[in-house]
Amino acid sequence: MRIFSLCMALFLPATVLAQQAPAPQAPVQGRGVYATIDMRPANDLVRRLNSTTGGERRPAIREVLKDPASHMPPVLYALGNALADDDPDDAVFWYHVGRIRAVYDSFRVKDITARHGVTVLGQGLSLPLRSAQFYQRGNLVALAQKAIDWDSRNPRNYDQRWIALYGKLAATSAGTNADEIVLPESEWAGLLQKVYEAHLKSVREFAEHKK
Repeated sequence: MRIFSLCMALFLPATVLAQQAPAPQAPVQGRGVYATIDMRPANDLVRRLNSTTGGERRPAIREVLKDPASHMPPVLYALGNALADDDPDDAVFWYHVGRIRAVYDSFRVKDITARHGVTVLGQGLSLPLRSAQFYQRGNLVALAQKAIDWDSRNPRNYDQRWIALYGKLAATSAGTNADEIVLPESEWAGLLQKVYEAHLKSVREFAEHKK
């Protein structure tokens, strides 16, 4: 199952991820309908969350936590990084929420090359966040289930087309057809359930694997 494979990749060591994927790259700007996908607020929050200055990072954390459902998955990944040193359980939880949403968004996009965006985000995980997952496996299944429950209760109040900007089509298309980006809504519910099942299965397999 492609969804399971993408979910399982979140537990690969950084060295393996580096061998499997190109170096991280920024999403393209795009033309036409793609130009209406505004990543600037998310990019600014990611920058602030990644800041080494607490005076910039801490306000950004508070801002995201006020309404996490309104932020794109890249922001939730960055939130996980920002929390990892002081609150590893919350860091892992928000990372899993971001991961679930990123994978789901990627499978609703018609351009399958856009799924590379999930790998790009995974390459940006901090060492403290990776370590929190690796050395606290006993908590992972519960945190993953908590993330699934949270996701199911909170609408995605952000532009869910963001992942399309990581695909080849966004770089080459004139963007004149608004229907070329996302699959029909009638397919979404089935995809979401598969993402939940694949994510939980990958976490269980990782947690049960011997160190």
